[in-house]
Amino acid sequence: MRFIHSAENVVFLGPPGVGKSHLATALGIEAVKAGLTVYFTRADTLIEKLKKASREDLLDGKLKTLAKYKLLIIDEMGYLPFDNEDAYCFFQLVSRRYEKNSIILTSNKSYGEWGEIFSDHVIAAAVLDRILHHCTTINIKAHF
Repeated sequence: MRFIHSAENVVFLGPPGVGKSHLATALGIEAVKAGLTVYFTRADTLIEKLKKASREDLLDGKLKTLAKYKLLIIDEMGYLPFDNEDAYCFFQLVSRRYEKNSIILTSNKSYGEWGEIFSDHVIAAAVLDRILHHCTTINIKAHF
């Protein structure tokens, strides 16, 4: 759990079915066993909650709440593309947590494809800059 105490991130990349979500969940369970606060969510669910909070003028409070968890696990980044509002909300969340608390992300897209996720290469670069600054990337290859 040293990566959490150092506010570092972990990203699991690879095709569907190779165990990315399983590994992220296992790290989350170990963090809970170590007495750390953990929040696990799928990317699409997270974005819907952030957008709802934004529309109700409650985004700042939602971001504060999500920033408090020592570990935030965001599963399935890249399965669905983000629109401009989605990208804005996600960027705000990553920025709020930057160098304070850890994020684990799972994605079936390589970093070069994240511009497609965000529908904007500038926002994708800004998000990746913050995530990758203190990060371990684990690429999982499939051999079926």
